[in-house]
Amino acid sequence: MALAPVSWLWRGLSRWQQDQVVHAAQLELARLRHVLEWSGQAPSVLAARLTARLEVTGGEARIARPFGWITHRGLVRRPSCSDVRCDDGARLDTGAECENCANVLHSRRAWRVRIAAEVDRELPGLEADARYREIEARMRRHAAAEAADFVDRQAKAREWEARRAAYRAEAEARALADRERAAAEAAARQVLGCADCGRARSAGLCEVCGHRRQTEALIGEAALLAATWSADLTDPSGVAAVAAEVRRAIEDAIAAEWAQFQQITRPDALEATGPDAVKDAAAHNAFLTAESAAVEYRQQALMMLGRSEDAQAEARRAFATELAKPWYRAVPGSDDAQRAAAEAAAQARTRTAEYLLAVRLEQLRTRARPEPVRPASWAQRLPGLAARSLGEEVLR
Repeated sequence: MALAPVSWLWRGLSRWQQDQVVHAAQLELARLRHVLEWSGQAPSVLAARLTARLEVTGGEARIARPFGWITHRGLVRRPSCSDVRCDDGARLDTGAECENCANVLHSRRAWRVRIAAEVDRELPGLEADARYREIEARMRRHAAAEAADFVDRQAKAREWEARRAAYRAEAEARALADRERAAAEAAARQVLGCADCGRARSAGLCEVCGHRRQTEALIGEAALLAATWSADLTDPSGVAAVAAEVRRAIEDAIAAEWAQFQQITRPDALEATGPDAVKDAAAHNAFLTAESAAVEYRQQALMMLGRSEDAQAEARRAFATELAKPWYRAVPGSDDAQRAAAEAAAQARTRTAEYLLAVRLEQLRTRARPEPVRPASWAQRLPGLAARSLGEEVLR
């Protein structure tokens, strides 16, 4: 479809020339597909270009060298401006006149008017021919300066593109090296035994021990959540008692879930899947139960802290503030006003409960951390050092 307008010229090409024309047409079609809104228009647009170029030339009969004309005049885009969609002053995607070309023409006319005014101001009284020659000379100098600036900007753009390509290549090389290093480290970890039970090829921690650690962490978190509202945070024994009660409750729940799991699962079938399948299943069951319990204890803590005096006071203030807004002040007893005030109070109560929970958890975690051992000051250490007797070597 694209080369149909030059079918008569096609017969005069050799086999090698036909291949070159096909290659050039494919490249131009690829460029057009990136420019056009609908890539399927590329063959028809290229055919229209060849038809227009033939009309300008005067028909196929006036072309003496078909191969050179097709590859250097017919297929080549001839932009009149810097827009990639411009071809002979027309837009490739719409077929309308190129707005950028109009802007360039308007800019050139504006420069001509400006240069003419400069000539009239600097050289008054010139004859018409001399004035025209001076204007043309200055226009040529301005065009040469613009061309030099354009070449300079192109060189800088190519330099920046080369730098970006180098940066991209360097980043890709670093990413590849990081991936290879990560793969090597993962492969090295895979051969390590479990740090807790010693199971071979467990990447440092087997699944059973990993679930056990996670279960212990969840039980500790649940104990802290329960202590935030049911224990005096300044009393370590009370916090410990709540933690022991929570641990006992979660362990009972784990035992009950495991017993129910054993009732619906055949132990011999489970053992047939692997030597450690029973341990894996028990550890996973304990982890899931502890995770569910931690979520429940968190919800319970938020509910209880939401009933505290601080949360209730914040809810009352939010309720009164909502009713005091201008659009509810006139009708504070309406259903809309009461509903909006209730929603604001609930949100304030929830925010306060979450804040109280975060503060109390941080307080419990801070007290659970061991205090750092600080070395004694020199004022305390110097008397003891002075009381030591010096050795014989030092005395000599």
